[in-house]
Order: sequence, then structure tokens, then C-alpha cells
Amino acid sequence: MAEGEAIGLDYGSTGLTLGRHPLTLLRPVLARLRCDDSRLLARAPQGRRVRLPGLVLMRQQPMTAKGVIFVTIEDEHGNANVVVYAHVSERDRVPLLTSRLLVVEGRVEREDKHAEVPIVHLIASRLIDRSDLLDTLAQIDGQDDGAWAERMLGRADEVKRPEPGSRRVKMPGRGIFGDTQ
Repeated sequence: MAEGEAIGLDYGSTGLTLGRHPLTLLRPVLARLRCDDSRLLARAPQGRRVRLPGLVLMRQQPMTAKGVIFVTIEDEHGNANVVVYAHVSERDRVPLLTSRLLVVEGRVEREDKHAEVPIVHLIASRLIDRSDLLDTLAQIDGQDDGAWAERMLGRADEVKRPEPGSRRVKMPGRGIFGDTQ
């Protein structure tokens, strides 16, 4: 079994893998796309522009957030907290809601002076869905059926689809999470 396929099966059965992170296998492709990693984000100065890919772990929009959506993504080195303001979430709605692998272009915001531990956020200016790269994992190490990624790697906070093998997520109503406002 190819390593990429084994990673997908691990995620499909347990939601994690003891093997390498999927982005480890994709890092050469991501480097060609000029993507950074979470290690760079952790040490980047205030205001630096970064392009960070990651598997979407969680999306949340607290009622008190005034339209701001918080997204947590992970790469092979750690997690990143992404802040998506309303104008970006409206423009990039589909990638925000449906991506398994999200590339976030944005600016680093950090608080070092008044915090015991540095607080680092990535303020999103653009969201790009690159979930298609996950389907190439099995191809990277010699296999050519990449469809396992769609079957095995779930979307964050997604309800299981009732139709076996369905590929498209039905988009919610006008509001960001289905409310009709």
C-alpha cells in the first residue's frame, strides 16, 4: 500500500495518523506554490504577509464575534489560528465552508508584550481551496487512484453526507452558516 493511501485510511478510520502528516508529502508541491509553514508563522514579525496551507480542523462563528469567523488549520508542524473578517468570508465563502485543505493568504498579528506566551493570529485576506492536492497523495508514491482522499479525509465540522459517494456539499442559504438573516 502506498504511504499516501495508508495515511488516508488512518484518517478515515481514526481521524488521525501515527505516520507522517499529509502535508509532509505535499510540501514539495506547496513549496512550488510559495507556501510557508506554521513554524514561520510562529516566529514571523507583526504585519508580515504569509501564505499558509493547512488541513481545516475547525470553523466557528461565535454570536459575539460581530461576523468574524475563526478557523483553525494544521500543517505538519502545528496549528494556526486564522481570523476571517466578514468582507473576506463573503467573497471567499465557498473555500471557507468547503475546503479540506485551505491556503490562507494574510498578515500576521501578534501580541508579545502583554502576554506570557506570544499570541499569533493570521488575518486572512484571501482563502483558496486546494483540497484537490489531497487527491494527489496516492500518486506521489506510485499509485494513481487519488479518489481515496475524498472518501477518507473528512471536512472539519461537517455532518456526514447521507448519499454514499456524493462529492459535492450542498451550500447553505444566504447566511454564512445557513441562517436566512
